[in-house]
Amino acid sequence: MFRRGVFRRSGIGTAALALAGACGLTAPATAMPSGFAFLEVPAGARASALGGAVVSSGSGVEAAFWNPAGLATIEGVEIGGSHDESFDHLRHDRFAVAGRQLGGGIALAVRALYTQPIEARDDLGNVTGTFGGHDLEFALGYGRTLTAGVRAGLSAEIVRERIADLSTGTWSLGAGIGYAPPSAPALTLGLAVDHLGPDAHYTFADGPGQPVPLPAGVQAGGTYAFGLGGAMGLAASLEARAARGRALVGMMGAELSHPSGAALRLGLRVNDSASSVSMGAGYGSRALHLDYAFVPYRLDLGDTHRVSFTARF
Repeated sequence: MFRRGVFRRSGIGTAALALAGACGLTAPATAMPSGFAFLEVPAGARASALGGAVVSSGSGVEAAFWNPAGLATIEGVEIGGSHDESFDHLRHDRFAVAGRQLGGGIALAVRALYTQPIEARDDLGNVTGTFGGHDLEFALGYGRTLTAGVRAGLSAEIVRERIADLSTGTWSLGAGIGYAPPSAPALTLGLAVDHLGPDAHYTFADGPGQPVPLPAGVQAGGTYAFGLGGAMGLAASLEARAARGRALVGMMGAELSHPSGAALRLGLRVNDSASSVSMGAGYGSRALHLDYAFVPYRLDLGDTHRVSFTARF
């Protein structure tokens, strides 16, 4: 979130830290934390249940938030959305619509982090009123198949943040690639870079504040699908993410699926100070998928229950 020296407006600064912590972005003490923390929260219940290890396996409309190369799999029209609440009624929503255009898949997406009114305090800790805040991202993504087994995609975003009567914004770019080796069809590999753009700045009464950098990052890994007895399947993912202002995070996810459309999921994040284990379930048909995830936090911020849907036409 934003900084002015050492948070000269203590009430707003406290709320900003709470919002960043609720997003699971407590950075190591030796690193300068990035702003726009909500961009690092796993988008969607399936991704959350898998610990965020979806850059190599995400496809369809949900790929708009992870790896735009996955948009290449879109055949008709898809819509998707999710909702969750956490610390002090902090709400996180996302919605995307995608369709087949220009030889590939195009998606428009929006996500928002917002909260109920927060107490504002002066330097002595006295309550002086309330204020609100929100973070918004508007994104456009495109992905297509380049050659057999190779997909690539690009994305562009506009990001905005507001706390009380102060606001700032910037833009960013991203790109991704997916590869399914012809010699190993059960294996998929993925790599994505995201949130590459200029720093934002808040403007105070006495001048501009410090730069608010985007959480520019790179994530890569692979997913391997195992065939089990009774037509059941198991997909295991192993990925890693490096982002500005954060330590390197390892992610592992496992998804057990049944021909009926039911799925069970388990995720693990390594070296993440905010969360570690996550779990969830899903059920769907060709036209509609419903997903749920349970994500406990380590930072006394409460646990989160996340729900999402995907519809195909």
